[in-house]
Amino acid sequence: MSRKIFFHGLWAGILSAIASIIYDRIYFFATEINYSKLVNIGSLAGINLLACLLAAFGFSLFQKWFGNKGEIIFNLSFVILSFASIVLPFSISLPLDIQNPELFPGLAVPMHFFPALAWLTIRPVFREM
Repeated sequence: MSRKIFFHGLWAGILSAIASIIYDRIYFFATEINYSKLVNIGSLAGINLLACLLAAFGFSLFQKWFGNKGEIIFNLSFVILSFASIVLPFSISLPLDIQNPELFPGLAVPMHFFPALAWLTIRPVFREM
């Protein structure tokens, strides 16, 4: 993986983590439901950084395997995986002491799209470097 792709993944992860943390706070103030036992600032930052760094690794593989078409195939794959991953918040069983478990997908589902959105948003910056 090139240094440029690594930094693309790192900055996408940071942007995605910031967006997730802001969305988490907005959701808390809108619903007054505290899901911090499940989702907190550390877990949001970690999972977003991990997702985008894995995306950077995948992107470098797709470029190697598919050449010029690698970016298009990767972007399509990343978006499809983001959509497929929304099954997870609907399928998990929350602990019994969590208030309003039926509203948890409203918090978690949009966050599944933040890594792909961050990746695609800053892609032009790293394409020009």
